[in-house]
Amino acid sequence: FGPYHCHGPRDRRCVALTFDDGPDPATTPALLELLARHRVEAAFFVVGARAAAAPELTAAIHEQGHLLGNHSYEHGNLTNFYSTRRLVAELDRTQQLLQRTAGSAPRHYRPPIGLSNPNTFAAARALGLTVVGWDVRSLDTQSRDPAAIVARIERRLRPGSIVLLHDGGLPAPQVCATVELLLQRLRARDFAIERLDRLLA
Repeated sequence: FGPYHCHGPRDRRCVALTFDDGPDPATTPALLELLARHRVEAAFFVVGARAAAAPELTAAIHEQGHLLGNHSYEHGNLTNFYSTRRLVAELDRTQQLLQRTAGSAPRHYRPPIGLSNPNTFAAARALGLTVVGWDVRSLDTQSRDPAAIVARIERRLRPGSIVLLHDGGLPAPQVCATVELLLQRLRARDFAIERLDRLLA
């Protein structure tokens, strides 16, 4: 239906880590601390309503060098059925919120559940947003075992991969253990981690 960016260049041994569905006050602070300790910059596709409920945490994501992305305002199950006009309103509400909260409006949009249709791209064009997917799905919302999650990621990983993870709605110990192990495995395999916008540049 349109330009859906699911990976970066395949000729560089770099990957991007992306986190969906936050910010989550129960999980995101611990994740930010872990990423800072490892000097890793990630992308956080935030839900507008959750960002509105945690403005200081949302601002902290941006202030710590991570990329904020738009993941809709409500993350409703029927978002893929919205008219272009309604979707523009939904996305713009999040854009305006993040501009006020973090001082920067996102340039990237990830549709809820990764679903898209022509309205998705029409709305994204209207707001100057790049639609971003992934090529490595961790299934971290289905498995609670960090080792199994990381093994799945490793099997699918290629140069330029965009890895889908979550910080919203998952327990902090699971998220942090998964990311800690993943960072170890990426470095053992000589993968550099680039922030999403730089990977796609």
